[in-house]
Amino acid sequence: MASSSTVKTLENTQIKPSSESPNSASQSPLSLTFFDTNWFKISPVERLFFYNLNGSTRAYFSSQIVPKFKQSLSVAPHHYLPITGNRKWPSNAPKPFIYYALNNGVSLIVAESDADFDRLTGDGIIEALELHPLMSQMITSDDSASILSIQITLFPDKGFSIGITAHHIFLDGKTRTMFMKTWTYLCRQGTEQNSELPPELIPSFAGKLSKILEGLTLISYA
Repeated sequence: MASSSTVKTLENTQIKPSSESPNSASQSPLSLTFFDTNWFKISPVERLFFYNLNGSTRAYFSSQIVPKFKQSLSVAPHHYLPITGNRKWPSNAPKPFIYYALNNGVSLIVAESDADFDRLTGDGIIEALELHPLMSQMITSDDSASILSIQITLFPDKGFSIGITAHHIFLDGKTRTMFMKTWTYLCRQGTEQNSELPPELIPSFAGKLSKILEGLTLISYA
Protein backbone atom coordinates (compact mmCIF):
# COMPACT_ATOMS: atom_id res chain seq x y z
CA MET A 1 0.00 0.00 0.00
CA ALA A 2 1.28 3.47 -0.89
CA SER A 3 2.14 5.64 2.09
CA SER A 4 0.49 9.03 2.55
CA SER A 5 2.74 11.99 1.74
CA THR A 6 2.48 15.49 0.35
CA VAL A 7 4.50 17.49 -2.15
CA LYS A 8 4.41 21.28 -1.81
CA THR A 9 5.37 23.48 -4.75
CA LEU A 10 7.87 26.17 -3.70
CA GLU A 11 8.40 27.71 -7.13
CA ASN A 12 7.02 27.28 -10.63
CA THR A 13 9.04 29.14 -13.24
CA GLN A 14 10.45 29.16 -16.75
CA ILE A 15 14.22 29.07 -17.22
CA LYS A 16 15.07 30.98 -20.39
CA PRO A 17 18.45 30.85 -22.15
CA SER A 18 20.77 33.51 -20.73
CA SER A 19 21.33 36.50 -23.00
CA GLU A 20 25.11 36.03 -23.25
CA SER A 21 24.74 33.38 -25.92
CA PRO A 22 24.49 34.47 -29.56
CA ASN A 23 21.92 31.70 -30.00
CA SER A 24 19.61 33.15 -27.35
CA ALA A 25 18.05 35.49 -29.91
CA SER A 26 17.31 32.73 -32.41
CA GLN A 27 13.78 31.81 -33.36
CA SER A 28 12.91 29.22 -35.91
CA PRO A 29 10.80 26.17 -36.69
CA LEU A 30 12.76 22.93 -36.59
CA SER A 31 11.69 20.51 -39.30
CA LEU A 32 11.15 16.92 -38.26
CA THR A 33 12.21 13.83 -40.14
CA PHE A 34 9.85 11.09 -41.24
CA PHE A 35 10.82 8.98 -38.22
CA ASP A 36 10.43 11.91 -35.78
CA THR A 37 6.78 12.40 -36.69
CA ASN A 38 5.93 8.86 -35.59
CA TRP A 39 6.60 9.94 -31.99
CA PHE A 40 4.36 13.03 -32.13
CA LYS A 41 1.40 11.60 -30.20
CA ILE A 42 3.35 9.18 -28.01
CA SER A 43 3.35 9.96 -24.28
CA PRO A 44 6.44 11.72 -22.85
CA VAL A 45 9.26 9.72 -21.27
CA GLU A 46 9.81 10.20 -17.53
CA ARG A 47 13.07 9.75 -15.62
CA LEU A 48 13.53 10.21 -11.87
CA PHE A 49 16.91 10.55 -10.13
CA PHE A 50 17.51 10.61 -6.36
CA TYR A 51 20.53 12.20 -4.67
CA ASN A 52 21.59 11.79 -1.04
CA LEU A 53 22.42 15.07 0.71
CA ASN A 54 22.42 14.82 4.49
CA GLY A 55 21.59 18.04 6.29
CA SER A 56 19.85 19.50 3.26
CA THR A 57 17.71 22.14 4.94
CA ARG A 58 15.31 24.26 2.91
CA ALA A 59 17.56 27.30 3.47
CA TYR A 60 20.65 25.50 2.15
CA PHE A 61 18.71 23.95 -0.71
CA SER A 62 17.24 27.31 -1.76
CA SER A 63 20.46 29.30 -1.44
CA GLN A 64 23.07 26.81 -2.66
CA ILE A 65 21.54 24.00 -4.74
CA VAL A 66 18.67 25.60 -6.65
CA PRO A 67 20.62 28.66 -7.91
CA LYS A 68 23.32 26.40 -9.39
CA PHE A 69 20.70 24.30 -11.14
CA LYS A 70 18.96 27.39 -12.52
CA GLN A 71 22.16 29.03 -13.72
CA SER A 72 23.45 25.93 -15.49
CA LEU A 73 19.99 25.19 -16.90
CA SER A 74 19.95 28.67 -18.45
CA VAL A 75 23.24 27.91 -20.23
CA ALA A 76 22.50 24.37 -21.41
CA PRO A 77 19.84 25.45 -23.96
CA HIS A 78 22.51 27.43 -25.83
CA HIS A 79 23.49 24.04 -27.23
CA TYR A 80 20.01 22.44 -27.19
CA LEU A 81 17.81 25.43 -28.03
CA PRO A 82 14.82 23.39 -29.35
CA ILE A 83 14.18 22.05 -25.83
CA THR A 84 12.81 25.49 -24.93
CA GLY A 85 10.22 25.30 -27.68
CA ASN A 86 6.96 23.54 -28.35
CA ARG A 87 5.85 20.80 -30.67
CA LYS A 88 3.14 22.01 -33.04
CA TRP A 89 0.98 20.64 -35.82
CA PRO A 90 -1.33 23.36 -37.16
CA SER A 91 -4.22 22.24 -39.33
CA ASN A 92 -2.69 23.99 -42.36
CA ALA A 93 0.74 22.34 -41.94
CA PRO A 94 1.56 19.10 -43.81
CA LYS A 95 3.50 17.71 -40.86
CA PRO A 96 4.39 18.65 -37.27
CA PHE A 97 7.40 20.73 -36.30
CA ILE A 98 9.15 22.21 -33.26
CA TYR A 99 9.00 25.98 -32.86
CA TYR A 100 11.27 27.85 -30.48
CA ALA A 101 11.57 31.60 -29.94
CA LEU A 102 13.24 34.19 -27.74
CA ASN A 103 10.59 34.14 -25.02
CA ASN A 104 10.56 30.35 -24.65
CA GLY A 105 12.07 28.56 -21.68
CA VAL A 106 12.26 25.23 -19.88
CA SER A 107 9.56 24.65 -17.28
CA LEU A 108 11.07 24.18 -13.80
CA ILE A 109 9.21 23.31 -10.61
CA VAL A 110 10.95 23.45 -7.23
CA ALA A 111 9.08 21.47 -4.58
CA GLU A 112 9.37 19.91 -1.14
CA SER A 113 8.17 16.47 -0.07
CA ASP A 114 7.58 14.90 3.33
CA ALA A 115 7.78 11.37 1.88
CA ASP A 116 10.16 8.79 3.34
CA PHE A 117 13.31 9.36 1.27
CA ASP A 118 15.05 6.23 2.57
CA ARG A 119 12.09 4.04 1.64
CA LEU A 120 11.77 5.56 -1.85
CA THR A 121 15.46 4.98 -2.53
CA GLY A 122 15.63 1.57 -0.89
CA ASP A 123 15.36 -1.91 -2.38
CA GLY A 124 11.67 -2.37 -1.65
CA ILE A 125 8.83 -2.24 -4.16
CA ILE A 126 7.42 1.26 -4.68
CA GLU A 127 4.08 1.91 -6.35
CA ALA A 128 4.32 4.23 -9.34
CA LEU A 129 1.59 6.44 -7.88
CA GLU A 130 3.98 7.45 -5.10
CA LEU A 131 6.48 8.79 -7.62
CA HIS A 132 4.06 10.71 -9.84
CA PRO A 133 4.05 13.83 -7.58
CA LEU A 134 7.84 14.06 -8.08
CA MET A 135 7.40 14.55 -11.83
CA SER A 136 6.25 17.77 -13.49
CA GLN A 137 3.69 17.79 -16.26
CA MET A 138 4.15 19.11 -19.77
CA ILE A 139 2.73 22.55 -20.55
CA THR A 140 0.05 21.98 -23.17
CA SER A 141 -2.59 23.96 -25.06
CA ASP A 142 -4.98 23.26 -27.92
CA ASP A 143 -2.29 23.68 -30.56
CA SER A 144 1.06 23.05 -28.87
CA ALA A 145 2.90 21.19 -26.12
CA SER A 146 6.29 21.63 -24.49
CA ILE A 147 9.34 19.45 -25.15
CA LEU A 148 10.90 19.32 -21.68
CA SER A 149 9.76 19.83 -18.10
CA ILE A 150 11.85 19.46 -14.92
CA GLN A 151 11.00 19.16 -11.23
CA ILE A 152 13.51 19.35 -8.37
CA THR A 153 12.10 18.11 -5.07
CA LEU A 154 13.71 18.54 -1.66
CA PHE A 155 13.44 15.88 1.03
CA PRO A 156 14.56 17.89 4.10
CA ASP A 157 17.71 16.61 5.80
CA LYS A 158 17.85 13.63 3.42
CA GLY A 159 18.40 14.67 -0.19
CA PHE A 160 16.53 15.64 -3.32
CA SER A 161 15.20 14.25 -6.57
CA ILE A 162 15.25 15.49 -10.15
CA GLY A 163 12.32 14.48 -12.33
CA ILE A 164 12.75 14.83 -16.10
CA THR A 165 9.70 14.71 -18.38
CA ALA A 166 10.80 14.78 -22.02
CA HIS A 167 9.15 14.17 -25.36
CA HIS A 168 10.82 11.64 -27.64
CA ILE A 169 10.04 13.69 -30.75
CA PHE A 170 13.20 15.68 -29.99
CA LEU A 171 14.81 14.17 -26.91
CA ASP A 172 15.41 10.55 -27.83
CA GLY A 173 17.53 8.36 -25.58
CA LYS A 174 20.89 9.57 -26.85
CA THR A 175 19.97 13.25 -27.02
CA ARG A 176 18.37 13.16 -23.57
CA THR A 177 21.48 11.54 -22.09
CA MET A 178 23.73 14.10 -23.79
CA PHE A 179 21.59 16.93 -22.45
CA MET A 180 21.78 15.56 -18.90
CA LYS A 181 25.56 15.24 -19.19
CA THR A 182 25.74 18.78 -20.54
CA TRP A 183 23.65 20.16 -17.69
CA THR A 184 25.82 18.27 -15.18
CA TYR A 185 29.03 19.51 -16.80
CA LEU A 186 27.87 23.14 -16.75
CA CYS A 187 26.68 22.85 -13.15
CA ARG A 188 30.11 21.62 -12.11
CA GLN A 189 31.79 24.46 -14.00
CA GLY A 190 29.97 26.92 -11.81
CA THR A 191 30.34 29.91 -14.11
CA GLU A 192 27.98 31.21 -16.75
CA GLN A 193 30.75 32.69 -18.86
CA ASN A 194 32.42 29.32 -19.40
CA SER A 195 29.83 27.54 -21.53
CA GLU A 196 32.18 25.70 -23.88
CA LEU A 197 31.49 21.99 -24.08
CA PRO A 198 33.81 19.07 -24.72
CA PRO A 199 33.39 17.72 -28.27
CA GLU A 200 31.49 14.61 -27.18
CA LEU A 201 28.71 16.76 -25.69
CA ILE A 202 28.15 19.02 -28.70
CA PRO A 203 24.93 17.98 -30.47
CA SER A 204 24.10 18.29 -34.15
CA PHE A 205 20.61 19.08 -35.41
CA ALA A 206 21.52 19.36 -39.06
CA GLY A 207 18.87 16.79 -39.91
CA LYS A 208 20.84 15.35 -42.83
CA LEU A 209 18.86 12.59 -44.50
CA SER A 210 19.98 9.91 -46.85
CA LYS A 211 18.44 9.98 -50.33
CA ILE A 212 16.26 7.02 -49.50
CA LEU A 213 14.43 9.13 -46.88
CA GLU A 214 14.04 12.35 -48.84
CA GLY A 215 10.82 11.28 -50.54
CA LEU A 216 9.12 9.84 -47.48
CA THR A 217 6.21 11.76 -45.98
CA LEU A 218 3.69 11.03 -43.27
CA ILE A 219 0.40 10.13 -44.98
CA SER A 220 -1.75 10.06 -41.86
CA TYR A 221 -1.48 9.60 -38.12
CA ALA A 222 -4.75 9.10 -36.30
